[in-house]
Amino acid sequence: MKNKILATVSIFALMGIIPAMAETLKSQSQISAETSAIDSLSQDSKKAMENIKTDAVEAYEEIKATLIGNEKDEKNAPVVIDSRRTARGMIGHDIYNEKNESVAKLTDIILDKDGKAIMIVVVGDKFLGMGKQAAFDYDSVVRGEEDGDVIMPLTEKIIENAAPFSYDKVDGDKRVRVVPNNGYRVSVLLDGKLVNQKNETVADIENISFKNGMADKLIFGFDKTLGFGGQRAALNYNSTTIVRDGEALHFQLNNENEDRVNSYKETTMQ
Repeated sequence: MKNKILATVSIFALMGIIPAMAETLKSQSQISAETSAIDSLSQDSKKAMENIKTDAVEAYEEIKATLIGNEKDEKNAPVVIDSRRTARGMIGHDIYNEKNESVAKLTDIILDKDGKAIMIVVVGDKFLGMGKQAAFDYDSVVRGEEDGDVIMPLTEKIIENAAPFSYDKVDGDKRVRVVPNNGYRVSVLLDGKLVNQKNETVADIENISFKNGMADKLIFGFDKTLGFGGQRAALNYNSTTIVRDGEALHFQLNNENEDRVNSYKETTMQ
């Protein structure tokens, strides 16, 4: 399935790109190039407005799960999540411009400790994944919609003029953007587990949905056979705590949610 990530860009959101990109420019000519790129992107966005409705109806996966209530008086309820508004629906997929041309690949999303999405990481020239790696403020290049967040178009020129990005701390080079000290890589979180208070695995993390710039739902699976089948459920993202186990990051349940998840698992696995 070809998952296309395309949406319109607001002029006000684009203004947020300028401060981050300004750090990368060494001369007035580069500043002029950046301004030209921003103006071009604004014009491209108007054209994208005409195409967004058509692109929005393109086939996509509906993630069906049971949302487990956080409180004693909350009942479990079915939930359907648009896969395009999730981490796996964005990470690893191409970003398209208004001409339906791929201009970059989104490789990661950075969250703060509260689950707010603060950065996206992209790779320009996608040949063998060896292109320029850059990061943009999430609010500058992502639009929040009622049913979730979507990545907006970028241009090759904007990526070319953006500050380089590195996952490693770089001493003495202020131009290179890095993950903030309180930042969490979603690509790493997706490899984590849902664990109990004893750090024992309860389920596998499958996906994270986004809404209005925040991690919204944590989707997990269990009772699989060789990685297939099984059951799928979800929790509100902020109902868990991120814990570190060496290089790995896991989502830890509190005592109440642990009981509710275990109860749901027992019911569905009978």
